[in-house]
Amino acid sequence: MIIASQANGMKQVLIIVLLAAFSGAVSGQSVESPNYGLKSPLTAEIVRVDFNADATVVWMTVMSDINNAWFCIDRNTFLVRPDGMKIKLTGLKGLPYCPATHKFKRPGEKAAFSLTFPPTGMLPWFSIVEECMGGCLSFRGIVTDASLNNRLNEAFALSGSGNNMAAYHIYEEIIAETDSLNLGIEGSVYTSLIMLDRSMGRHETARQWYNRMMTSDTPDLKLYLENLKRQGAEY
Repeated sequence: MIIASQANGMKQVLIIVLLAAFSGAVSGQSVESPNYGLKSPLTAEIVRVDFNADATVVWMTVMSDINNAWFCIDRNTFLVRPDGMKIKLTGLKGLPYCPATHKFKRPGEKAAFSLTFPPTGMLPWFSIVEECMGGCLSFRGIVTDASLNNRLNEAFALSGSGNNMAAYHIYEEIIAETDSLNLGIEGSVYTSLIMLDRSMGRHETARQWYNRMMTSDTPDLKLYLENLKRQGAEY
């Protein structure tokens, strides 16, 4: 009787585990407020990314920062995988496709919307790129790893509170651990190290990080170099 009871108990546990695993597979995985490298427009934000069995959905907001602002999404909007493969947008909610437009009533107003793509499975990172004539939506190097997102959040918070060296050490650790992986966020981490060194008057160290970034196969390297140039950092 004891053996039978244990066996039945084990079966129940196994069934529960399998149901939980199946439920997770069906519901997919979500990433809340992921970090990213470069973005456009500056008032756009990513709220959540859902990697579901039937679709990958990116939930976003965009805010008006001027009077008479408007926004729309071009049908030529893509999710770009780490290998460079472009996956075309298949669904849009909350905003119209161009040339129709969503007109904001006042500065500070936000519009929430979602972009739906064919299923990609969980990706280590990806980008969103709208191909249009101007003012295009773009998020480069979206981070999906929870641990890396937490460390980046910690570094941003430390830097924002004036604790630059503590933030600097976190960025150093991230580069040491991920440089060979060529993650999409790499250019942003290098940029943070360069700009922190410059703010502390350590221009030679900033130059060394710049040179290392130039030879590290950083994704979207040209865009990050242009971004550094706009901030006055060019070597």
